[in-house]
Amino acid sequence: MRVGAIAHARMSSSRLPGKVLRPLAGRPALALLLDRLALAREPDVVAVATSDRPEDDPIAELCAARGTPCHRGPLDDVAARMLGAAEALGLDAFVRVNGDSPLIDPALVDRAIRLLHARGCDLVTNVFPRSFPVGQSVEAIRVEAMRTAVAEMTDPAHREHVTQWFYAHPERVRIESFTSDDGDFSEMVLALDTPEDAAAVEAVVARMERPVEEYGWREIAELRRSL
Repeated sequence: MRVGAIAHARMSSSRLPGKVLRPLAGRPALALLLDRLALAREPDVVAVATSDRPEDDPIAELCAARGTPCHRGPLDDVAARMLGAAEALGLDAFVRVNGDSPLIDPALVDRAIRLLHARGCDLVTNVFPRSFPVGQSVEAIRVEAMRTAVAEMTDPAHREHVTQWFYAHPERVRIESFTSDDGDFSEMVLALDTPEDAAAVEAVVARMERPVEEYGWREIAELRRSL
């Protein structure tokens, strides 16, 4: 099975425009995310799925400069864009990661992929139910199941949010969940969702005494709590 980690990213966020290229730890946030994903052991490839709109050219340019595969597709149909990226890469499954999550823990990506292999399910998730912080969300999805889902999606919200169709049809798909062993962190935000969230993430990074890539999500959460 060929598995990739795919981050979907766009510049046109309504709450924090350009957030995925916001400077963080001396590099664009998306570059930091890709550097952290590169530390995961299970993915065969790390890639980006962005839109085909001109405003997302800077994302494609960043990927080209890094040698990171970048697939471009519909802005609002993120589900089709992610499926297109997975198919272009020849993947059997992929881990969906949000582009505004620069502090994602690669160990969670590995855990999701290992569970997908072990349980033979269609979707492995740590957001249904959520116990990890926002910004530590991973979903490992079989491409065959994603094809079925995209073909049957009629609700625009399902196309925008990629996996809502799966959770709305648990009788149609095999879903495996995993939760935090350290309590409920679901109210904590470690993503660049709003200016306030971005300021908190920047403050967390400023307190780090080692390279950002060396911090797992638990240490990051403790730093966030200490602010």
